[in-house]
Amino acid sequence: MNRCLSLLLSLTLVLGTLTGCSGGYKDGMDFVYALPQNVDTLDPQTAARQSSYLVIGSIFQGLCGIDDQGEVVPGAAKKWEANADYTQFTFHLYKDAKWSDGRPVTADDFLFAIQRALLPETATPSVDDLFVIQGARAVYNGDADQSYLGVWAQDEHTLVVSLERSYADFPALTAGAHYMPCNREYFEECSGHYGLSAEYIITNGPFTFQSIYSWSTDPGKRQIVLVPSDNYRARDKVAPATLTYLIDYEDSLTEDPVGSLIAGKIDVTTLPENDAELAADSGCGVQVMDDAVTGLLFNSQAGILKYPQAREIFTKLIDRQDLLDRRMDNNSEEAMGLMPNCVHWNGGSYYSDGTRIYTLQDDGVLESSLPSFLNFTDNERMPNITVICPNDDESVNIANGLLVSWNKKLGTAYNIEPLDDGEFQARIASGDYQAALYTLRAGGTTPYQVLKAFESSSTPMLLNSTDFDSKLHSLSFGLSAYRELEEYLQENGIFYPLFTDKTYYVTSPNSQGISASPDLRIDFSAAKKSD
Repeated sequence: MNRCLSLLLSLTLVLGTLTGCSGGYKDGMDFVYALPQNVDTLDPQTAARQSSYLVIGSIFQGLCGIDDQGEVVPGAAKKWEANADYTQFTFHLYKDAKWSDGRPVTADDFLFAIQRALLPETATPSVDDLFVIQGARAVYNGDADQSYLGVWAQDEHTLVVSLERSYADFPALTAGAHYMPCNREYFEECSGHYGLSAEYIITNGPFTFQSIYSWSTDPGKRQIVLVPSDNYRARDKVAPATLTYLIDYEDSLTEDPVGSLIAGKIDVTTLPENDAELAADSGCGVQVMDDAVTGLLFNSQAGILKYPQAREIFTKLIDRQDLLDRRMDNNSEEAMGLMPNCVHWNGGSYYSDGTRIYTLQDDGVLESSLPSFLNFTDNERMPNITVICPNDDESVNIANGLLVSWNKKLGTAYNIEPLDDGEFQARIASGDYQAALYTLRAGGTTPYQVLKAFESSSTPMLLNSTDFDSKLHSLSFGLSAYRELEEYLQENGIFYPLFTDKTYYVTSPNSQGISASPDLRIDFSAAKKSD
């Protein structure tokens, strides 16, 4: 979060999707990515961790995909069309698509995947993205059998999906893990082991397992090694020889990520803006993704902040304009709400109608709310809280702006605690914080995928609320429903949006063709290297 953004944007225009000039780069090279945590499973219908989604994105292919510009592109479906009111979509699959074992990829594979995900015994996490499908919620709740589901195979290569309501952006949802195909016959052959080892999984994406030993689970040596799938429809466009996802690795690999990139120990990672600038100066490629919003995140389980009234008081006393003026990056914008710029609605920007969803400053709470709250909690003054933030000049400056406002108005000495990126993320993940200047990434291009970050089962857990979970599970996928949930988060003082922000994907100096997308996937299929 500093002044180097314009430099990085210029680099992006030159480098494209983390690429350089084509001369000297070769196919058949090896690539390495360090996963932030172990995978839980590689079954798309039951995976819950981001590490699992990263690997699943390399070995599976949904009906559609999301490219580096956030646009919906063909996946296993070469084309699709919708009816006039966007309540029914017809997907036409590539007829030559095959599973890694040579079986044809058919419309029934996608139908069966959705049916599986809606079975309570599958325990699909965050299954709500399927509830836009006609009858899906009723089937999941046991109120209807699967014949009521609005999905059917019109023929072997044509899948039809009917929706509960008009939803023009539905194809973007089909890029998600729950929509990835599952071969009915193979799944039944696995007898409950599906997705738990390389021996019990077949894939339809660009990469697959070379052998049953390619997914090592030995302590200290855990890793997943992939190779191009010879049966993948576009096999001739898959450039690497191997793609290794490291699970166990030395701390130095991530403690000095720029050094690891330059040494070729890893080939791509996300970095804070300051580190991305250093990496760019050393010849690394940088892709800037406009997929985040930075704001103030409250831990609703921490001390005085467990009371919504406390969070409301702190939020309404924020001097928003002062914080906006402290922003050093002139290329960033004021956030209209918690949805990043990459989030779409009906083919346009989510906030294209000018809507703003954030809590307005109201110093009147010092008289209307504060006295009764202090009396309720038996405090003479508002208790101290600490705001953690990334350890860079801009973050510290903005966090200090919060303290200036609170100290002046509440008469208490509030604190900030700048942290290096690794420790900052670890504190968020463990819930060891009171408030944080936090950057929320979209996780996709639909509003649902942003709101899902606040579900209790999400990692890291930003909100532990059965009330919010219930509202998310009953979401109708209309614009008003999305905004009601946004307003719920604001009214309950969970995340106060300040600025649109960026994610920086950085590659090693001798790599090209690695492409990231707003749904947190990294595409290695076109990756090449120089000697």
